[in-house]
Amino acid sequence: MKKLYTLTMLAIIALCSCNGPSKENSSPDKVSIPAPEIEKVVLYEIYVRNFTPEGTFQAIIPQLDKLKELGVNTLWLMPIHPVGVENRKGTFGSPYAVQDFYDVNPEFGTKADFKALVNACHEKGLHILIDLVANHTAWDNKWITEHPDWYTKNEAGEIIPPVDDWSDVADLNYENAAVPAEMAKVMEYWVKEFDIDGYRCDVAYMVPNNFWKNSIANIRKIKPIIMLAEAAGTEFHEIGFDFTYGWEVYHHMKKLFAGASAVSLPALATTETAKVPAGNKILRFTTNHDETSWDDVPVNLFKTREGSLAAFVASTYLPSIPLLYNGQEVGHPQKMNLFEKSNIDWLSNGFMRDAYKQLLTVRNQEAAVLGDEITFFETANPDIIAYQRGSGDAAIFVIVNIRKDLVNFQLPEVLQGKTMLDLLSGRGMNLYQNLNVLGFNYYILKAAQLS
Repeated sequence: MKKLYTLTMLAIIALCSCNGPSKENSSPDKVSIPAPEIEKVVLYEIYVRNFTPEGTFQAIIPQLDKLKELGVNTLWLMPIHPVGVENRKGTFGSPYAVQDFYDVNPEFGTKADFKALVNACHEKGLHILIDLVANHTAWDNKWITEHPDWYTKNEAGEIIPPVDDWSDVADLNYENAAVPAEMAKVMEYWVKEFDIDGYRCDVAYMVPNNFWKNSIANIRKIKPIIMLAEAAGTEFHEIGFDFTYGWEVYHHMKKLFAGASAVSLPALATTETAKVPAGNKILRFTTNHDETSWDDVPVNLFKTREGSLAAFVASTYLPSIPLLYNGQEVGHPQKMNLFEKSNIDWLSNGFMRDAYKQLLTVRNQEAAVLGDEITFFETANPDIIAYQRGSGDAAIFVIVNIRKDLVNFQLPEVLQGKTMLDLLSGRGMNLYQNLNVLGFNYYILKAAQLS
């Protein structure tokens, strides 16, 4: 098991030899952008290889306006680095088997291309994160031969993977002070030289907390950044992460759409959300690169295209920031293997893209959704998720049918006899005691201020 290192970051860096690259490949030009507002982040995950037919940094740039129109304001690029060849899985290997932390995958373009993408994002008011794989490297990363003592070894002195099934990567040993020092340099490099806006940190729970605490504090001296941990729990927010994963609600949402009672959601969601301190958020999603590769795509997990939209509403209108994964917005119909190239049909299911755009637009406009206040309605109905966000005139009410068939729902008393504005259709609704909710349909309501 990895032990927490105890040296200060300054002392650690002093111990480490210079392994980083020169600055000659990076552009001196930077495009200024306001610091990110954490509660307003709408995250979009891109696998560069799959996002466009070309699979390059440059090919992403013409698509930025469409992403912004969708309601996205922050991009997360999966690892951009060269992929290891030794022990590679599949045709292209895992992007999480990093061969060189200081370079970009030549299949995606050059460092100049990547810098152009960062600048293009900033010009359009978009922030951009990259994936940081701090726990392990590819087997043909030069650190293996130059610094074999940086790796975890078995009793026979052989370097080992972090998990048996992860045979394409070698585990870094954070007990060696040079490892956290070098990884801290990696983090500084991409922020200083390319002006990225933060990191999504792969398997953050497998890396010592002290490393994260020190390194995050260090790069926040350079500029305000966004930090997303692939981890869950209060401790990760306490060491500097803005966002953690909402796995519990994700897995439970699958059970609900498979037939479990909606009555079980409030307690679980409340407990999970309580782990996040004020000022931080949980990342809520109905898919990401792991789930789409190893589990299934939302249109299958949640029964239909309409079901996947209903699940997105029920999940991401909870206190959170939302995540979309490339292809989700057009209902990509099959798994996307992490080790292969998948082609996305961007012309399919236009109604879904319109729906996601509408949902994100409403979400971005309503202060109640951006806050943390939530009230679940006490209902015995097993087929409806219903809750209130915010209070007073700003409150909105979310009602989601998690079944494919119509459900007659007895409304909470606070809504009975009221005239509400349906924020999705823009129409007024006179509510009575009950509301018929069509299969996989949903309402986002607000007290009407009709002329």
